[in-house]
Amino acid sequence: MNTNDDPHPVLHDERPVYPERGIWAVRDFYTTLEQRAITGAAMTAGYFYMAIVATVMATAGLLLDSPAAVIGSMCVAPFMAPSRAVCIGAIFGSRQLFLGGVLKQFIGLLLIGVVVAAVITLLLDAYVPGIAITDEILLRAMPTRKAVVLSAIIAISAGAAASLALVAQPSVVETPWGQIIDAIIGVEIAISLVPPAAVIGIGLALGELDHSRNAFYLLLLNMLALNLIGSTAILALRGVRPKYLALEKSIRGAVANTLDVVPGFIAVRSSVHVTLLGHREAKVDVILRRRFGGKVPDSLAETIGEDIAKATGCRADVTVEIIPLLTWRGRSA
Repeated sequence: MNTNDDPHPVLHDERPVYPERGIWAVRDFYTTLEQRAITGAAMTAGYFYMAIVATVMATAGLLLDSPAAVIGSMCVAPFMAPSRAVCIGAIFGSRQLFLGGVLKQFIGLLLIGVVVAAVITLLLDAYVPGIAITDEILLRAMPTRKAVVLSAIIAISAGAAASLALVAQPSVVETPWGQIIDAIIGVEIAISLVPPAAVIGIGLALGELDHSRNAFYLLLLNMLALNLIGSTAILALRGVRPKYLALEKSIRGAVANTLDVVPGFIAVRSSVHVTLLGHREAKVDVILRRRFGGKVPDSLAETIGEDIAKATGCRADVTVEIIPLLTWRGRSA
């Protein structure tokens, strides 16, 4: 017998609803990741210079058979940024970022690294007695199965650490503490990449082509383990998805369209910060710079929230800070 007054009762699904996996409550998180990748894929003069210095130091350490010197050279190696471009580009489906990071790594390691190591070795071999293959070189040039497996594990761990630094405690990424963590992880990443690249050049300079070939294979293995198996897998497991990047951008686009009609709106140094609280919920902070004159409607924040909901289907709590400006442009005499 039906005791419900409604002749057409609604049957409710009593299964628990679990929140979708992702990184929430971190301001501009997904666009910050994208910016990290864009910066990491960009070729700069500083990248070339630091790659040269790291390779020179690594080559000297390898020929000296000094593990401490080899590790010390990794402190200046600039390979954290392109590695992140590869993994973030892969997660966000950006071919440009992915290929840009891969190309930057290959240029730094195979073009700069190999050539610099070969030139340094040739010069030392011509003027310094006793230049020969050392145990540190053989570790990368003629690796045992154990050495190969352990090298891959080190590379995977370094890649995982690089991504965990971004997603385990994402709120500290842009803080000084986060930058210190990045510097430490960058050393671990360089250990997997720079010594094999230097050994390729050393082998070519000393006529040990088998050594160069084996070191090349080891370098490729480490790059694969570092970039994809380690770094990309962690971002994927943590819930980083391209749709959340698209949502942040769509929210900013909706806000920008609304602000365009505000009297006296100045786009330069106005800003929109988006904090995703879920896949359909956000907090939006707007800093609006405008000239004096005209009236800003009191309902501007409400209008922005409504426009976001129409454009994205996302409910947003909106805060607008208005900064009125007086400007004067002096005229030349």
